[in-house]
Amino acid sequence: MKQSSLKFTTLFGVIVIVLGVILEIGALFYHVGSPESAEIVFTGAIAVTVGHAFFGLDSLTLSLVLTTISSLGVGYFVLIQTHLNWLWAIIAFIAFYAFILSMFKLRDSVRRRHNSW
Repeated sequence: MKQSSLKFTTLFGVIVIVLGVILEIGALFYHVGSPESAEIVFTGAIAVTVGHAFFGLDSLTLSLVLTTISSLGVGYFVLIQTHLNWLWAIIAFIAFYAFILSMFKLRDSVRRRHNSW
């Protein structure tokens, strides 16, 4: 089995994903429901998305999990900024999720891997 070397972009993606997840989880323990917490979660969500872009699309499951984590962060940010208006939070979650799916072409990845199921 040939072992491939770790590329800089892949390593950068992993580091940014880990930092983004730490920001998102850490913000939930820092004044939950405050605008500061929402901004930290939003920053973590964007970091996870950027890391996902650098990491690549090797695993469909991992890509969907990362997309869900970042979309939840954006939804939480909108929820707090709109003073607990759930409708806008759900719309933001769905819109960001759809945007990431289209940007990373996860639909094509699902179709390619569907033959192996």
